[in-house]
Amino acid sequence: MTKRKMLAAEEDIANRVVEMAKRKGSTVFQTVNDILEQALRADGMGLTLDEILERRGMLERAREVGLTFTPERLLYEVVDVAYGRSRKRLSQMWLEAGRWYGKFFAGRSEDGVGAFEEAMGLLTFGSSEFALEEERGAIAVACVGERFSPGFTEVFSLFIEGAFEAFGYRRVAREVSKGIIHLRFEGSG
Repeated sequence: MTKRKMLAAEEDIANRVVEMAKRKGSTVFQTVNDILEQALRADGMGLTLDEILERRGMLERAREVGLTFTPERLLYEVVDVAYGRSRKRLSQMWLEAGRWYGKFFAGRSEDGVGAFEEAMGLLTFGSSEFALEEERGAIAVACVGERFSPGFTEVFSLFIEGAFEAFGYRRVAREVSKGIIHLRFEGSG
């Protein structure tokens, strides 16, 4: 026989759990046990449920904006091979893709730059650091990826430039070397 222990919850939360159980065709007892089991599982992974939900949300947002996941090393090597064979064409492709995404984010949100920044955080999740700083009509972008290949660093910088072109900014400073991108933009209006 399994022992039971009573737990207390705020009334509105308890009512929502009752509704959840009804929707799932389950008992309140089983639903509460499922919730607690998942919280304990997350804790065993060193995470909170909030962190897990945030990560899940990031994956969903990445999917919604057309980002895909691929083995990082493979992506960098394929880009380097293509960059070595057709530098001009690949550079143009990444610049145009950046322009397209810039237009996409500008049309999707009042804060297109902020939406783009979030997408770049998703795109570079775990592989690099992406930072955007706005100051007096100018925007500084920094991206550092220690595993970025030289060709990937170059075309990724062009992707970022294309997006900011679409947002109405012009590049005024550019420093790009393997794994390091520093760009500065000013409003062109």
